[in-house]
Amino acid sequence: MSAPTAVGSRAPQVAGSDEQAAAGGRSSFAGLGQLVRFVLRRDRIRIGLWALGIIGLVIATLASITGLYNTPADLERYARTVQGSTALIIQAGPGYGLDDPTTGAVVMNEVGIWTLVAVGLMSVFMMVRHTRTEEETERAEMIRALPVGRHAQLAAALIGTAIANVIVAVGVMVSLVAYDLGLVGSVAFAASMVGVGLVFAGVAAVSAQLAGGSRAALAIGGAAIAVSFVVRAIGDVNGGTLSWLSPLGWGQAIRAYADERWWVLALPVAGTAALVAVAVELQSRRDLGAGMLPQRAGPAVGGPRLATPLALAVRLQRGSVIGWTVGVGLLAFFYGIVANQAESIIEDNPEMEDFIAQLGEGSITDAFLSTSVLILALMATGFTVASVLRLRSEELANRADPLLATKTPRHRWAMSHVTVSVGGTVLVMLATGLLIGLGLAAASGDTSEIWPLVGAAMVMVPAMLVFAGVSLALFGWSPRWSIVTWGFFAFALVAGMLGGVLDLPQWVMNLSPFEHVPALPSASMEWLPIAGLSVAGLLLASVGLWALDRRDIA
Repeated sequence: MSAPTAVGSRAPQVAGSDEQAAAGGRSSFAGLGQLVRFVLRRDRIRIGLWALGIIGLVIATLASITGLYNTPADLERYARTVQGSTALIIQAGPGYGLDDPTTGAVVMNEVGIWTLVAVGLMSVFMMVRHTRTEEETERAEMIRALPVGRHAQLAAALIGTAIANVIVAVGVMVSLVAYDLGLVGSVAFAASMVGVGLVFAGVAAVSAQLAGGSRAALAIGGAAIAVSFVVRAIGDVNGGTLSWLSPLGWGQAIRAYADERWWVLALPVAGTAALVAVAVELQSRRDLGAGMLPQRAGPAVGGPRLATPLALAVRLQRGSVIGWTVGVGLLAFFYGIVANQAESIIEDNPEMEDFIAQLGEGSITDAFLSTSVLILALMATGFTVASVLRLRSEELANRADPLLATKTPRHRWAMSHVTVSVGGTVLVMLATGLLIGLGLAAASGDTSEIWPLVGAAMVMVPAMLVFAGVSLALFGWSPRWSIVTWGFFAFALVAGMLGGVLDLPQWVMNLSPFEHVPALPSASMEWLPIAGLSVAGLLLASVGLWALDRRDIA
């Protein structure tokens, strides 16, 4: 017999049930406004960091281009170089507007595609964080126990992501206008950023319904961006037809600063609407917490290969190691192919030739290869940091407790993931050096540079391991503070890639471990900095292990 309900009170309801959805469309989105505010409040710092990073990239590029190409003759030289280079078309795009080059067209060719990629990544990370991750951590169940509609969380994540895209796009637009670029072209590029960001937000919304975990959902979203880039690159090299199948191609096809085509905006609008409709339909057909793709059940009893913490860490991170190795390796192969054209690319640009010549003692090609290895190492450091901080994820998800309840000491558990991080870093950089050498050999026919480039890549490892040490030291102190490592990583990216453009003081540049690595193959080898970086990494890791043994878990 049920208890009577007090007059004037409302019995609790599990909003979003199938009965409510059938009762009316509004019930499926109950509580949407509050959830949108919640999404924006939780991500206010992340959105700010993404905005600063993307807008800073555009501003740095603007400052560089306006300094290097400040006359019509300079713009013409740039246009001739780009239009005659298949490698640069693959990297930057078809070069809309370069038949009659303007500063705006050059800026779009230099930074347009990478800005769109960055916006796509921001959208994927934000969507997965507020959908699949919420279900994976069981926070979604608590929210759904309130008067919240079935699709309200998904809609709130989409709206929050759209707002983030608008914030970034407006910041970029204001920056472009501030550098005296046309308002119409600036608005067109901002619109393309929002459109591309929303398409990949829709992709992430679908991947969150398909995948059973956040890492798998992120992998699907990242793969979609990579495929979009490859399809766009192949299309641009072969006449442009295939580029219409790529959201990144849509973003460039608006032709900012080059006789804008506003009707192209209909493509990302239609694509986003279709993807959102698919995501809503899939969400209606699955159980909360489960993905549409079936997950293979594991064995009832763990095998001997999972009998140690190290074996478990390898099993947990093997997908990440493989993904980073393949992704960075393919990019390295591309850089190797482009390196064969380095001298011809900049032979008509004395300012760029002087800049490259300052990077090392060797030839322009060697300096270009040194810069390429540095960029790839900076990117691969993202794996190094993420791999060590897997410890943070395991602790906060309470998966470390059962392991530490056994005879396994804390330092052994921590070192298992650090070992995977170190081994994975070495593997990624080994593949980087090998593939950039093979790319150069494929383009030039000269195989003598393969092993020197492997050495140049491996020299970067001690600097990368300093980041592993910093990650472990901060994690050992407190999981809350370990996120600061990403700030250090972002600083190293800016210093390594934009330090010269931003004219940073040398003492600021010296704060980056990569500043102390010899720039092989354009510079000579120096062993003292390598030894110093290795010792620094070991000391930081030791501090982290010492602190971990003296604090509470979770």
